[in-house]
Amino acid sequence: MKFKVNGTSEGLKLNATAGKHTLVLDEGSQMGGTDQGPNPLQASLAALASCENVTANMAAKEMNFDLKNIEFNITGEFNPKGFMGEPGVRPYFKRVEVKAVVETTESETRLKELQEKVETRCPVYTMMKAADIDMIDTWEKTE
Repeated sequence: MKFKVNGTSEGLKLNATAGKHTLVLDEGSQMGGTDQGPNPLQASLAALASCENVTANMAAKEMNFDLKNIEFNITGEFNPKGFMGEPGVRPYFKRVEVKAVVETTESETRLKELQEKVETRCPVYTMMKAADIDMIDTWEKTE
């Protein structure tokens, strides 16, 4: 499979097309942007949430898991000194915390099994893990 995105810049703002979809990415005014969309790091965290959601729904179907809904709260820690060019400081996330609240009637054991499947199969999650980002994951259930 191949994926393609095209982008056109307007200063720090990027108008991107992915298939028939349009996305706007930008920086806040403190960085010189116009704040017309999420910044690239926020967008990467949103992509992580979306990818985990897709993977969880696929895995739940395979497992016959009663998955009603998932709410993700994701936080990324980043040292801007790397982005600004300081040697020895990486220009991407150091740590990402994922909190997933899963609406289900399943047991804690089955929820843990679903979480493990997501963490081993989600392309965005595994890419971040491979980049040596400290991934902190908490999956909780609600009925």
